[in-house]
Amino acid sequence: MPHNYSRKLMRDRTLLQHWDQQDDSYFSDFSLSREQVKKAQMDLQGTIVLPKDPAYNKDRKLFNPVFDAHPSMIVYCVVESDVAVALELARESFFPFALRSGGHCTAGFSAGQGVLIDVSALSDMHIDVQGMTATVGCGTKFGKFNAALEPYGLHVPGGECDDVCVGGYVQGGGYGFTSVTYGMNCDNVLAMRVMLADGSIVTATPTVNSDLWWAMRGGTGGNFGVLLNVTYQLRTIGQVFGWAIIFPLQTEQDLQNATGALACMQSNYMRTAASPNLNIQVSLCYQPNIAGGIPVTPDTPMQPYLMLRGLYVGDQAAGQASIAMLCELPGAVVQWTKMDSFQHLNQDLLNLPYGMPCLGPDQPWPREDKSARYVERNWTNDEWRGLLNLFAKAPNKYTYFYMEFYGGAINAYPYNNSAFIHRKTVFNAVLDVFWLDEAQHGPAVAFLEAWLAYMEPLSNGHIYQNYPRLNEPNYPYKYWGDAQAGLYAVKVKYDPRMRFNFSQAVIPLISPGGGPGPVIVLPPFLQNALDKPIVYTTRALCRATA
Repeated sequence: MPHNYSRKLMRDRTLLQHWDQQDDSYFSDFSLSREQVKKAQMDLQGTIVLPKDPAYNKDRKLFNPVFDAHPSMIVYCVVESDVAVALELARESFFPFALRSGGHCTAGFSAGQGVLIDVSALSDMHIDVQGMTATVGCGTKFGKFNAALEPYGLHVPGGECDDVCVGGYVQGGGYGFTSVTYGMNCDNVLAMRVMLADGSIVTATPTVNSDLWWAMRGGTGGNFGVLLNVTYQLRTIGQVFGWAIIFPLQTEQDLQNATGALACMQSNYMRTAASPNLNIQVSLCYQPNIAGGIPVTPDTPMQPYLMLRGLYVGDQAAGQASIAMLCELPGAVVQWTKMDSFQHLNQDLLNLPYGMPCLGPDQPWPREDKSARYVERNWTNDEWRGLLNLFAKAPNKYTYFYMEFYGGAINAYPYNNSAFIHRKTVFNAVLDVFWLDEAQHGPAVAFLEAWLAYMEPLSNGHIYQNYPRLNEPNYPYKYWGDAQAGLYAVKVKYDPRMRFNFSQAVIPLISPGGGPGPVIVLPPFLQNALDKPIVYTTRALCRATA
């Protein structure tokens, strides 16, 4: 073998030969020259994909097919220096850019019309078993992360979907099936390594660049810099207890039983009434039956059900005792209980005996719209029944409502220690609507709007920032509340030229009547951190400039 043989050189040679056969418009359409793109590719360990390249149409797609962005180019980053090259290309093209780790953003912000910087390959992991920490790349999928932690009996609260990546998830807070016990994912962060717009790298911790550490844990991905990796405090976890209880919703008696079950949950399992070891999700969805065993096809008949599911961090006896009251409710059917690893139960809670929404094994993921509202007060029985009555009008069998219970460690975390402000929340209410064709589109979205109207007087006015929706009015208050002024101050410090920008980015606090915004007095700890200079880990990698 020749001493200078390299797969990268061979790959680059093939790409450059392909590009040399194209006319100038292949590059000038996005205001870059052929030589700029070629030079960038040779500087990369990753790969550039252009709109007329064979892989482009596949590579540009996001998780939700409703978003059909056509970025000017896709830059796959496999090492940190690749990110600096991508940021420079974005600066030189004069187009906005987007960041993608998992591509799961519910508002489609994981792509746009400019340069798409894909960091999904930044997925290295280092698990320090003795020190009880893990450092993971932003592109690390939680399925991979959980599998790596399981042999050591270690854990960090993570995404319920295996394909969700660390990057965007942690910056929006990060709720999972153990968050009541161990806090939001962002509450378990010890350090974040971040690349700024000029290619410099900083590390944010409680003591170094602590304003950025505060902001990026709840301030939402894509606002301050490119998150490169996260260091987590790990928790010890053994086998845990999982359970699933279901209530039919076919008759008037069923609806009365379900209303009683929701009222019981409110009285005995919300706020501080339940054990912090008990993590609960409640859903309304369509299923073929209670017991399972029916093959699912697009034509399989389905009926609505109320489903209570959860995970108890502890032994089977304590877990069973924690749900004894629910098992005895009128109409309750226990589908299953089991002791198993967190990794297995994380899957079973959403997919056993059927998935939510219930799709056939060969059916592609449908188009989706979604919104969420936080709830802080108790509901009356009439309000619970109104929710059930509304769900009965769902336009198709793929409609899926769920409530993520808060409390425990989530609400106990000090309010000012992060930009994730939702610490008084009782539960997060979410509605997912889906459609398979254009005929189903209008009714599905209309149903989502009707649900939002129903929720308006029942919610506290805030929204989980990891479940954004396009065209959400007054999104800064809904996502960040009184943290938004501090977030903008952090942005001005670390991204002074506002290079990290998208339609729901952090913006200045605007006066309700227009004109100059209100006078802001930030919390002393945050102001003190903002007054300190940025501490750099490395300065301006590669060729990028501010």
